[in-house]
Order: sequence, then C-alpha cells, then structure tokens
Amino acid sequence: MPGKKSSSSSTNASKSGLPKKESSKKIQQSKHVSTKIKTKIHDQRKTKSDTKYFGAKKLPRTIAAVPIESCSSASSVRTKSPTRCVSQLQISVTNSRHARLPTIKCGPKESKSNSTCSSKASSSRRTTQSSSSRTTSSSTSSAGSGDAKKKKKKKPNLLLAIRPSNVESEKTRFMARHYQYDPRFVYLNPPAEDVLERFNKPSNKLLDQAIKIMHIALKKYGTYENFEAHTGGPQISRREFTQMFKEYIAMEGLENKVVLNLGDDILSRAIMTRSKGKPCLNVRVSTLREKWAPGMLRHELGTHVLRSANNKHQPWNNTKGRERHNLRHLNPTEEGLANLHSVLYRDDPSLWRAALLYYTAYKASLMSFSDLFHDLEKFVSDPEIRWQYCARVKRGLVDTSEPGCFSKDQVYLTGVFEILRYRHRIDFHSLVRMGKIAYQDIERLKPQAALDAKVVKIPFFMVDLQDYKARLHYIMTKNGITDVDLVRLYPDADWDDMWWTPGF
Repeated sequence: MPGKKSSSSSTNASKSGLPKKESSKKIQQSKHVSTKIKTKIHDQRKTKSDTKYFGAKKLPRTIAAVPIESCSSASSVRTKSPTRCVSQLQISVTNSRHARLPTIKCGPKESKSNSTCSSKASSSRRTTQSSSSRTTSSSTSSAGSGDAKKKKKKKPNLLLAIRPSNVESEKTRFMARHYQYDPRFVYLNPPAEDVLERFNKPSNKLLDQAIKIMHIALKKYGTYENFEAHTGGPQISRREFTQMFKEYIAMEGLENKVVLNLGDDILSRAIMTRSKGKPCLNVRVSTLREKWAPGMLRHELGTHVLRSANNKHQPWNNTKGRERHNLRHLNPTEEGLANLHSVLYRDDPSLWRAALLYYTAYKASLMSFSDLFHDLEKFVSDPEIRWQYCARVKRGLVDTSEPGCFSKDQVYLTGVFEILRYRHRIDFHSLVRMGKIAYQDIERLKPQAALDAKVVKIPFFMVDLQDYKARLHYIMTKNGITDVDLVRLYPDADWDDMWWTPGF
C-alpha cells in the first residue's frame, strides 16, 4: 500500500533523527547499493556456472583425454608427455531445456520509396511556368543528391546473388527425369557477367592431390555414406545445435554479436551473411551432425567472424585502406584457414569435402550438369548429395547443359595446401589478430597493425600454438600430404616472391 510505505519511511526518519528529505535520499542510496550487491552476486554466480559448464575459461565443458587415433601415425602429434596423445577437444551436445531460438530471415533490406520526392515534383508542376522551372530544377538537384547517397550502398553478397530462385523446382524435375536433364536456373538479382567470369577459370594444380585424398577415405570407409556416418556422427536437432551455438559464442565472447538462422532451403551447409548490421550464421538443418557441428562453428565463427571483428581495428578496415596498404586478396588464406579449423579436432580429419569441391569445380568446367552428376558417382552414390555438389559448382549459370562452373569452391583446398606448406613460417596469432589479410602480408603490415590482445582476439583453439601446429601436422598425415609434395607444388622461391608488393 502506498500509504503504509510512506508512513513507514516517515517513522524511520523520525527514529533516525534525520529530516524527511535527507532520509529519503538515504533510503534511495541504500536501495541503489543493495541493487549493485545483487548484481555483483548474480555476476559471480554466472561466472561460477560458466566455469562449471565449460570446465575452464574459454574452453568447452567436455575435454576428453582420448587419443586422436589408435594407429602408429598418431605418434607424430604427441604432446609434451611422451605417453599421451593430443587430447580431443570438442563441444558436447547437451540435452537443452531451453526453448528453440526463433528463426531469423537474413534477406536484403528493402529500399525506401521516393514518394516524397515525386510528390514535391508533382506539386511544383501546378505552379506558374517560371516558378515551375526553378522549382523543378531545385527538386531535381535535391533528388539527384538523394539518389547519389542511396547509390552508396554496399555491393550485394555474391553468394546470395547467384543462388537460383527455382532450385527446388529444378531439382524435382531433374530427379523425375532420372538424372537425364540439365537444369535451367533463374536468378532474381544476377551479378554482372564480368564478375562471374572471374570465377569461371578453375585450376587443376591440386587435382591429383584431391583425388588421392578421396581415395584414402574410400579405402578406409568404403563409401561416402559410411564416411559421413562415421566422421559426422548422428544428426542433431535444431534445439541441440542452437544450444551448441550459444555455448560457442559465449566461449569466444561473441554474445549478442552474432545471430543464427536455421533453414531447410539453404544451398550451402553454412554461410555467413548480415542481418540488421550483425553477422548472421545461416545453416541448413538437414546437414547438422553431432561431430561436424563444432567444426562448423570453428570455421564460421572462430575464423570468419573473429577475423572480421579484428579487422575493424586495423587501418585497412575499408576498401581505401586496403588499397593504400596494397593488400592482397584475403583468399585463399581465409577459406584455407577456416577449413583446417573445421577438421582440427576430429578423430579422422579427412579433407574429403574440400577435395571433392576442388574436383567438382574443375570437372564442371568441362561437363554439363547431368554429365557431372554421373561422373561424381564414383565418389558419392547418394543422388541427394551429388545434387548438392553439382548445384554448388553450377551456380551462376542459366543453362547448365553448357560447360562452366563457379570455381570459388577451389579456394578451400588451395588455401589448405598453402597454409600447410608455410605452417612453420606463418605467425598464426598475428594472422587472426590482424583481420582480413593474406598470410603473405603479415610481416610487412605488422608495424601498422593493432595487436593489443585486449582489443583483437584469437579463438580458444589457437591459444596453445604447439598443440595447434601438431594438429596441422596430423591433418597432413591422415590425408597423405607430405612436405615433399608441398615443396614440389609450392617451391620455396614462391615465398620470397610473396613478400614483394609494388610500393614497398
């Protein structure tokens, strides 16, 4: 009751011998102090629960001391203790009691209408001829300046622009005709031809290596389906992945900085876009598997998002800055690093996916959609999976009966091989802290870079560099990659040439 509260406060004032105004101030101060104490206690409880949940600061709860592999090749990645193999660190999938996060649609923002400008122009025509001409010229100039401002929009996302709008209907038609049909894709906002032309020149430099990687996996598992079941684990639900996502962003300090969109019609397994100014992780639900999901989070959030966040603190954080510092393109470094992080903690870190994408992109430049679909059967028997790979590399094409490809998917394996080739020379901490740069530019840009650990972060799985590099070597071992192969593919002279940039 309001009356009782006021009387009690006056009684307290009289007892303390303080004036009423002074007493009310004291009461407000005491309430403020108690609120701060409660907040502090809440934060302490939260910290304790996080520590209990993950086991250690910035580490997931489950740290299983399990050998990476029981075979003799695991001896090359022993830790400091000669009797223990590198322990596997992964994010456990918990039985979440939380409700599923709402799906966030990450589409392009609608542009504002020009109704105001048009109404002003129409009203000016109703005036006299002399005043109309002046009014029209002034409104035209103001509209022109307004249009100029609107033109300063960011370039549309290429991966969204080349996503066919009729992919599902064409898939149904393709399957109904027993794989003897070449889809015709339709695009709502197709990119310019010169943009697509840049990604229509695949390489065959690593083709033999890609085939070798896939044959190693087939020899061990027999079929792709067995490989997927063994290395991917069981499928997980939206709720389970949402909980895993929340755990991961908490570990990396990305709470409220990244949003999640789970859908069934996403062409890629996972892709980063932006939604309301924030990075948005879009994930195809049908591909969510228990053992693959943590790698996806390391790939998309621990690599792409963290490097992007760090890039904002660098002097090359925009196009002019990149031009001024003569930066190379961030790929294949960006995607190569992300792909290594995808398999970093797997029992069998097979690079099958990167190898198959490389192979598929090259073959697509020589084959039609249907021919490519049949060619992939020697590696993958499942028609659904073959469709996904073919649709990826034929993105951007209208008539897929013609040879042609979207060769960007080759950057994954190319980046992996380049980073493994120079893994002993690359400063990996600086590579992440310095943002969206190529590994060749690290040493040259260090004097201008922001490297304060309090400002620019590295992911939790890169803190221990000795363990990190041991895992990179293990990835090489399991995929049949040797230093002899790497030196042959990338002669040492290439490294010296990489440091040279015009103007430096």
